[in-house]
Formats: sequence, structure tokens, C-alpha cells
Amino acid sequence: MTNPILLPSPDSRERFRLLSEDNLRIDALARLYKRRDAVENLIRSLEDYQCAVARRPAAIREFISERKCS
Repeated sequence: MTNPILLPSPDSRERFRLLSEDNLRIDALARLYKRRDAVENLIRSLEDYQCAVARRPAAIREFISERKCS
């Protein structure tokens, strides 16, 4: 026969400790999600910058050739 699972009573110190640990984990997870968002934004910004730099030489060449022709 298996033993039933006993949960701490609502007013016990053990229940309070378990809830505190859960809150700490939830807070830590929320911080990780914020950091992940920040990292994704940084990556997106760097990719946009890379694309802008890659396009820049062609725009500069176009500008120079237009000035020479006019």
C-alpha cells in the first residue's frame, strides 16, 4: 500500500517557506525574461546596424558618381 502525499498545512512554516521559494523562482524567471528581451533587442539593433553599414558603400558610390556627372 502506498503512503498518501502529505501537504503542509496552510499555517505551517514549511508552507510559508515553500511559497517563498516559489516567489523567488517566479521573480528569477521574470528577470530572465526581461534579460532575454533586452538581448533580443540588442541583437536586432546590431543586425539593423550591420545591414545599414553594408548598404552604405553603395549609397556613397552612387552619391560620388552623381556629383561627377553633374
